[in-house]
Amino acid sequence: MNESIDTSPYDNRLTNFLWGVGYGSVAALCNYFLAFELYGSVTILMGQLFVMLALFSRGLFAALISVLIASSASYLYTENVFFLVTMTAEVIAIYLLYKRNVPILLADLIYWVAFGGPITYLYLPTVIDVPQDFLILILAKLLLNGLLYTALAILAYQLIPRSWRVSVMKQVSDTLSGRIFYLSFLCIIVSSLCFSMLYTLRSAQQTERQIVADIGSKANSLRQVTEDFVNDHVTAVQNLRNSMLRVDSYAERIALLEETQLSFPSFTTMLITDDKGHILHGVPTSQFTAILSRNEVIPNVDDRSYFQVPKNTGEGYVSSAFRGRGFGTMPIIAISEALLVDGQFIGIVEGSLDIPELHNLVRRTDINPRYQNVVVTDNDDQIIFASDNLDLPSLATFIPDNRTNLYTQNLPLTQLDERDTLYTQRLNSFGWNIYVFSDPNQLTELFLDNLIDLFIFLLLITGLFAFVTRRFAQDINRPLIHLAEHLRSNTELPLVVERNDMTREVSTIAENLIAARKLMLNFNKQLQHQVEEKTADLEKLNAKLQKLAREDGLTELLNRRTFDDLAEQRYHEAMAMRRPIALILMDIDYFKRINDTMGHPIGDECIRAVGHLLREHFERRGDLVGRYGGEEFAVFMSDCEDVRKVVEGFQHDLATHCQVNGQVIPMTMSMGIVEIRREYSGSSFRRLVAHADKLLYQSKDDGRSRISMTTL
Repeated sequence: MNESIDTSPYDNRLTNFLWGVGYGSVAALCNYFLAFELYGSVTILMGQLFVMLALFSRGLFAALISVLIASSASYLYTENVFFLVTMTAEVIAIYLLYKRNVPILLADLIYWVAFGGPITYLYLPTVIDVPQDFLILILAKLLLNGLLYTALAILAYQLIPRSWRVSVMKQVSDTLSGRIFYLSFLCIIVSSLCFSMLYTLRSAQQTERQIVADIGSKANSLRQVTEDFVNDHVTAVQNLRNSMLRVDSYAERIALLEETQLSFPSFTTMLITDDKGHILHGVPTSQFTAILSRNEVIPNVDDRSYFQVPKNTGEGYVSSAFRGRGFGTMPIIAISEALLVDGQFIGIVEGSLDIPELHNLVRRTDINPRYQNVVVTDNDDQIIFASDNLDLPSLATFIPDNRTNLYTQNLPLTQLDERDTLYTQRLNSFGWNIYVFSDPNQLTELFLDNLIDLFIFLLLITGLFAFVTRRFAQDINRPLIHLAEHLRSNTELPLVVERNDMTREVSTIAENLIAARKLMLNFNKQLQHQVEEKTADLEKLNAKLQKLAREDGLTELLNRRTFDDLAEQRYHEAMAMRRPIALILMDIDYFKRINDTMGHPIGDECIRAVGHLLREHFERRGDLVGRYGGEEFAVFMSDCEDVRKVVEGFQHDLATHCQVNGQVIPMTMSMGIVEIRREYSGSSFRRLVAHADKLLYQSKDDGRSRISMTTL
């Protein structure tokens, strides 16, 4: 790869001036008409590519002329003169660093890290209110944008006619591996940056569409929810008004009022007035009675809009949100209907809709609290609902103050708690505003994550290319020597390698290496298969050994050691949680007689039958069943309401459960049971076992087939 900046005196300053104007004009057109909006106000400007070409091919003077023209177009597009400073400083910095033998791409990286990035970081917040994470995104964009157009300019320089160049470029490296690496690296830089930006753009557009659709859908849902909520209660008041007009008895009207309030608990209170606005009755009755006891006169609501509007128009009314009085001071919405008899106004019926109840309804909407918030205001822009983390007072006036949107043009931007937030707005039929807010950090985090992935990828690919190109250069420089040495070490006859034979010999070695690799892979597959078979056998054996270590081989119940360990652990847990438990020790009565008269195989079948029956009766959640040894068994129960009933059921089934060759072998068991329901600060588990064992022997001493039980 070649690259150069003219370091010789200019032959013709006018010619270079004209070249600067030409490059600058193309750069200005690109900056103004071909600006690539990556994300909101984050824009990729590629006009600087032609400024760099002017620097590489015509020198510093032509580059400064072109940067003045290009930055004027950037100013028209962005209305920011700061681009003139950064673009001019970039050209001068690259020129000075390259004169000190710093590669151009590295010089551009040094400029943005040491000067361009820091000065932008300090300057930008002075002219625009920009969040910290978005500012970092802008700095990363500037760095990537600079690397992209600089790399493209270096590659484009290789394609321009030699007559456009002032002087011949010097080589970036005097080694073959260095030249291959630099050119390959430039290609991968350009392709990676272009792909990354396109991928990021599509991801951002998709995420942006998802945000717009998501909060729009949730705003529509909230609009419908609030409308339905109020409409349901408007209908309830209308039905109540109609029902009251169909009855003549005052007592029946009061009963209808109470019934409606009970059916619609969101009405925190309901009332009925006369034609003067005096409250005739209110529900809940207890609250109305308490108000009457505190006031010398009957409360009057003739100054309330929910009384005046129905009185004056004869139509129903839904008020704005306000704080109640008399019946309470919670925020409410009044829904009222006029009572008209033969066209004569006789009063109103009114229900006070509980705004906190509306809060519960809105909270059930699928709002992501990490990124989204909701504010609902009434037709007077008073806050009816606001997400908890916004800390906005109820009934406070809320109107979003739109700000300059750096993130997207598809949604307005405002600030909540001094943080930027995108939002959408819906208006329901009652004039309520439903605002759904979304944190733009979703987009910013997406970009930052993509940029981090890109930087990691570039580091990895740089290391890979450095290694590959070095090895590739070595293979080109000394292939015959390595090949001859390799062949000479494997033959007794001298081998002369002709230049024309090199490809065939290298091809033969490649084929041999492939064959050896196949042989190695086959061997590895066979070895892996054998290892997998042995591993599977060992796993089966380990599982079997583990099962033998835990279970009794005859009954497949827990053996004594495992039972004691698990039961002791659950015993301590139950004591800590103060949960009832029971420990049962049981022994088959006269089992030796069965072995002596019928044989040990029959005895084993009886043992298995007892184990099977124990699992049926006791192995529910929380119970442990184990064979304690010989014909003795143990059960640990927890949270059982009637231990004796379960045990007696087991005793009853045991009498006929064991059948061998169609013959029923009757069996009974003696049992000792210790149940803990009160003394949870008792002794150790071992003493519990000893207590149960003592009760077991008491059952045997009392004649067997007995249950000795005590409750602590």
